[in-house]
Amino acid sequence: MQDNGKSASPTSDDAQRTQSRPSPAEADGRDNTATQATPAAAAPAPAATATPLARKARAWARSAWDAVRHHRAATAAVLLAVALCVAAVVAAGLGLLDGPDDARVERDAVAHAPAPDWSAGAFDVAEDLVATGAKVRGRSSVTGKLVVMADVTYQSGRVRATAPASLTYERDADGAWRLDVCRLDGAASFAATRGVSRTRIRAGVGAILAKADASSGSSKKSLATLYQDADVTIKKSTFDRKRQQQDVRIRLVRRRGYQALECDVDAHFSFAAASGSWELRKASASKGARRASLSPVVGTWTGTFQSQDASGARCFGAQGQTLSITIDALSNGSRRVTGTLGCVAHYHAAPQQDADASDGDEAISDVTFEGERLDPADDPTHSTYAFELTTPEDARGTISVVVGFGSADNADRAVARVTCSHTSKESFLLIPYDATATYTDTFTLQCQ
Repeated sequence: MQDNGKSASPTSDDAQRTQSRPSPAEADGRDNTATQATPAAAAPAPAATATPLARKARAWARSAWDAVRHHRAATAAVLLAVALCVAAVVAAGLGLLDGPDDARVERDAVAHAPAPDWSAGAFDVAEDLVATGAKVRGRSSVTGKLVVMADVTYQSGRVRATAPASLTYERDADGAWRLDVCRLDGAASFAATRGVSRTRIRAGVGAILAKADASSGSSKKSLATLYQDADVTIKKSTFDRKRQQQDVRIRLVRRRGYQALECDVDAHFSFAAASGSWELRKASASKGARRASLSPVVGTWTGTFQSQDASGARCFGAQGQTLSITIDALSNGSRRVTGTLGCVAHYHAAPQQDADASDGDEAISDVTFEGERLDPADDPTHSTYAFELTTPEDARGTISVVVGFGSADNADRAVARVTCSHTSKESFLLIPYDATATYTDTFTLQCQ
């Protein structure tokens, strides 16, 4: 209700309530008659009255702000639509909307993009990279021509590559888009799809051994020299495609006659994405790689009878029979061997004259032996390396064997001398005595 400057008259009830309440002065016992009334402060002047147009503008602004504040998603959609319309107008002005579609551009890229520069390294297989796919990633207009950027994928049997390319199109006389230029715009990135080939591992053994030499810091004769022309066996090859790495273990054996050098070499390769080549990162050889052994003598050897020497008349019971010597183990220093023996034992006295066989000739098998390396002066076979094999004692007689490997004029020669001794009771003029007959059969050996 507006105040028009007129005071409403109090009602009788109001007057009664007013009269019944004491004034503040009366309540605290003070005389208020001398108190002067303080004039009221002047009210500020009212602001100038806004025009109707200004009031409408402010009301419209408040309504618009409330709409934006309460309908943000709709407002964003409207703004996006406006932006797309502007982009479409610009693209139409540049002539991009009616350019070749992505599918055609990708086909053109596969057909015309040049292969990235790549050359095979020492552990790579030289194969051509062939474009197999493409993906458009942008368009632009340059002096009336359309330029499309794409990533082109290449593949060989063991490597995949991706390189950025640009394809420039222009309109021909009929207004159709024609590919003008297709070129690579940057360096390719490579990835291995398969590990180092076994062929390249074998061909790169020299480099692997040189890396192992460098890692060991040894000043002795290089492993590459010691294992030149060695037999190579790839025992393990593990390719980690995710990490682009490969671990390889190779076995090297170089044999010269019955002497051999043997070692295992572990090599670690990693694939370089920038160059597209496998790189040998490290290599190490097993302990004792430079120490020669007689490991080629380990195995089963069969003998062919050649001749016999005897203390008396000879017995050829071993002729036509097979000698079998199995060397199961060789000590680290190649000084001792162990194994089993099978042969014809002459457990009989000397015959009256040479005989093809005698009672007491016995074929024995699986007789265990231990062998010791002989010094050259004690070797009756005149071999490069010789071992004397001893068998357990037997009441019927003793058997000892000398096996020899190699000689001055034949590095591959292998021979064996099997000596059997048998002691029997004899008498002379009714006087008993022990008579010992000894037979030494000579065989040539062949490893099975």
